[in-house]
Amino acid sequence: MGVDMGVVGCSTWCYTQPMNIEHPHNPTKTAKVNLIKLSADVHKRDYKICRQIGDQNIQPAQVFEPEAAVKWALKQLELAERVVFCYEAGFSGFSLARRLQSHGVEPVVMCPQRLDERCKRVSTDKKDARAIASRLDRFLAGNDQALVKVRIPTELEEDQRAISRQRDQFLKGRKQVEAQGRSLLYFKGLNCPNYWWRGTPGQWLETVSENAWPAPIVELLEAYRRMALEFDREIKALTEKIENAAAQHLPPSMPALPSGFGELSMEIVRREVCDWKRFNNRRQVGSFFGICCAESTSGERQFQGSITKTGNPRCRHALIELAWRALQSQPHYRVVKKFQSRMAKTKPRSVARKAASSAIFSASR
Repeated sequence: MGVDMGVVGCSTWCYTQPMNIEHPHNPTKTAKVNLIKLSADVHKRDYKICRQIGDQNIQPAQVFEPEAAVKWALKQLELAERVVFCYEAGFSGFSLARRLQSHGVEPVVMCPQRLDERCKRVSTDKKDARAIASRLDRFLAGNDQALVKVRIPTELEEDQRAISRQRDQFLKGRKQVEAQGRSLLYFKGLNCPNYWWRGTPGQWLETVSENAWPAPIVELLEAYRRMALEFDREIKALTEKIENAAAQHLPPSMPALPSGFGELSMEIVRREVCDWKRFNNRRQVGSFFGICCAESTSGERQFQGSITKTGNPRCRHALIELAWRALQSQPHYRVVKKFQSRMAKTKPRSVARKAASSAIFSASR
């Protein structure tokens, strides 16, 4: 059945007809749809991708190799005015998003979450791709709760953040090696001093002599000690590098760091946040740092618990350390005074978390 172009109009005809229908004004040209949504479950060997054309039903998932998936996504630009590609943040990072964005595809990187909402305990890659497609459709329709969109950092921001995160990895590695050596000594019923691996070669021999460690145990400990010392050297080098970069990013209104605020903590927070202008209100700040209070409210019952810890853990740890130092270095600060009365009634760690929460909320007002 033909379409009366005088009644319907060209733009309406282009929108209502399926894809690959010849345009009535130009038979050699196919009409583009407004939007194509691509949702992928990304893995190292292959991508499972679901496509949704406009408001039509979600198509079954297709399997592509990584390079073929990118070419197929770029080919969709020939069929639609706007192409959106969504996938979960994971091992592949943001290189895929940047590559698609450079060619005109709009990337949406979503925070990983449980896709099996009904807890059926049936999860496959194709089902996950379809679940992502459903969430993307609701998100683009205006439902901000359908998924959590992750900000795509620049390559410079990502490289700077990788340095501070590598330092955290080395800290964990040193702590693990130190704990393994301590566990060995306790397993043999021997004494273990604090930081047993530190010191010069002469001090190490003195420690071995003072504690009377057997030769077989010393041989095992020396392997742990070498790894701990190497971790320690790398940590010191990265710490110095990060602290030296802090002075370059001080705002004009802050010629020097405030008391209790170290270069290392400031630079770690800055590198994790990337851009402070990303926040529009203090609620977004609290959500990013994971220091919002948990709440369970139903009817007349209302309960507020501890912080949710659902945000960036590295930023939250730095804020808690800052709160600890603020309790010592700035006793007359109004936020510190607010929590001084609670110090004797609860654990200092809990007080530090609440102080960090109040401080960041006050600073963001």
